[in-house]
Amino acid sequence: VALILAGVPVTAAWFRPFSVVVGAMVLVLSIADRWLWRLRWLRPWLFNMPDLNGTWKVVIHPTAPETSPHEVIAYMVIRQTFSTVNLRLFTAESHSETLSAHVVRCDDGTCNLAAVYRNTPRLQVRERSPLHHGALLLNVQGDPPESLAGQYWTDRLSQGEFTLSARSPVLAHSFDQATRLTATEEDSA
Repeated sequence: VALILAGVPVTAAWFRPFSVVVGAMVLVLSIADRWLWRLRWLRPWLFNMPDLNGTWKVVIHPTAPETSPHEVIAYMVIRQTFSTVNLRLFTAESHSETLSAHVVRCDDGTCNLAAVYRNTPRLQVRERSPLHHGALLLNVQGDPPESLAGQYWTDRLSQGEFTLSARSPVLAHSFDQATRLTATEEDSA
């Protein structure tokens, strides 16, 4: 547009390299978003994001013992690219999925994982454990990340603490599969 306004004759030949350049940039950015950012030697100078991918064993400590008098073992599957992060939590009675999640870099160089989620209990337990929404804030510990720890709050007015550890690089699809994966990882450690 600037060339046309300046009176320079613009022909179709001017646009041929444009599609190649745009296509190449889209390809490079897609590869960087999915895979390149995970390369340790490119961090932190090019990509300053912790790699949280995998299936993590979770210990949940509710603060209201009347709702759950003991700790709950769960598994969180984190699927992450440089620009996105998705969480799925499995317990023996329910599963949760993120509605929104983001890795936040703090001023001191540490990272937090913040998320809003929906929990869907199995039909057999919905009378005592209804569907609910919640939020969580986890501190990423270690570089590379060795654990995550923090709190959660729900619209059922419940709250508690999360501790994530025992990570497997395999992304589980169920509570039972996650149990087997993290048990294998703990045995090999």
